[in-house]
Amino acid sequence: MKNLLQLIRQKGDSGEIVALREREIPVSFERGVLQKINKKDTYGLAVRIINNGRLGFATASSPQDHSVVQKAADICEFGDPVELNFPAEDITSVECFDDRLAELTEKELIAEARRVLDLMTAYDDSIPANVSAQIRENTMEIVNTTGLEESYKKTALIFSLSTLSPHGFFETAKSHASTRYFTVPERWVEELVLRHQQGQNRLNIPTGKMPVIFAPETFGTLIYRLLAGIDGSNLNAGISPLDGKLEQKLFCDSFNIHEDPHRPWGIWSCPFDDEGVPTSAKEIIKDGVLKSFLYDLRQATEAGTKSTGNGFKRGLFGGGISAQPAPAASNLIIPPGTQPLADIISDLAEGLLVESVMGAHTGNIPAGEFSLNVARGYYIKNGKIQGKAIDTMVAGNIYETLTKIENYSSETGLLSMFGPIGYGPHVLIPEVSVTGKSQ
Repeated sequence: MKNLLQLIRQKGDSGEIVALREREIPVSFERGVLQKINKKDTYGLAVRIINNGRLGFATASSPQDHSVVQKAADICEFGDPVELNFPAEDITSVECFDDRLAELTEKELIAEARRVLDLMTAYDDSIPANVSAQIRENTMEIVNTTGLEESYKKTALIFSLSTLSPHGFFETAKSHASTRYFTVPERWVEELVLRHQQGQNRLNIPTGKMPVIFAPETFGTLIYRLLAGIDGSNLNAGISPLDGKLEQKLFCDSFNIHEDPHRPWGIWSCPFDDEGVPTSAKEIIKDGVLKSFLYDLRQATEAGTKSTGNGFKRGLFGGGISAQPAPAASNLIIPPGTQPLADIISDLAEGLLVESVMGAHTGNIPAGEFSLNVARGYYIKNGKIQGKAIDTMVAGNIYETLTKIENYSSETGLLSMFGPIGYGPHVLIPEVSVTGKSQ
């Protein structure tokens, strides 16, 4: 990379090189049968050059491909005008690499996945079951012309359990991810099988406003809309409803959310972002008050502020080395409450528990709107789950919904939006618009 950096100095005023090596071992059992294992071991590097105030960007799949520098330099002539300075700040180490996980073999991963499958079968052998597990090991390196030269290694273990209907459609699912080795506890299997059994009674539910409990996986789709509001690119484009509202009370008193990229073993934990800016913990919402926006280098410069260490090569449907950095959060945390989910359910005369949705990416996301088809939802009546709600939608706007939160469960799980974005509890909203088909 040092040779490439020297070429960058010859071709432009400033620049950076980001290199990423990724190793993956995916294991899956579908209907109890082990599927083909397709291991991956990939390498990629990305070069950004700034010359005469214009940006050039190019990628390569080999560290020996020096032509990537010339490609980036050529693009500079027609590239976007930019003003940004590449960083060279001190970096704090973060716990995100587990030797035990890095040494885990394919054989051991298969054995653990099979153990979980056997547990599911022991609870109810009539339920078609899928189990998947994946090990990831990444090495991120970054150097720039300012003098930064940093790297870190990261592991991840992702486990997903699901059950199928007699017609082969997904019925229930549960997943967990960590950068440290873990084993799937039996209670997860018990909860999954119970929900599958509860869902065998299909129900058309009434249309109207009713209490809705959003599971962490689905509450993540609402939080994604909040992230769009605090995204520096949307703020600069003038399409965020949160522009100019820092330090204003916008949500209910109980609503708190913070970012913790240094959380030990968090799925998005990292010492610096994909531009080399140190990451740091920050409050986003404190007692209902908006506290922070998220910026990468480019958007921060345009806004006349500093990067918040949130420049990442991600996207709604995936990112990677070929993506340009953009504002994104690492390990969003919503604190849990004190009441178990079962007790929250038992207190409801009527309601809906939503565990999975479709159409999470649709609607005017920066404006906070959501209109979601309920993929896995369970109708609650007189404090008990009655069955699975079919042909049901929930809709609203987070800037109204998040002013009405009534309760948080003591249990937590992964906040998700096409993949994990953080950690949080089940969240009870006392009044949400629900569209169903009355019996």
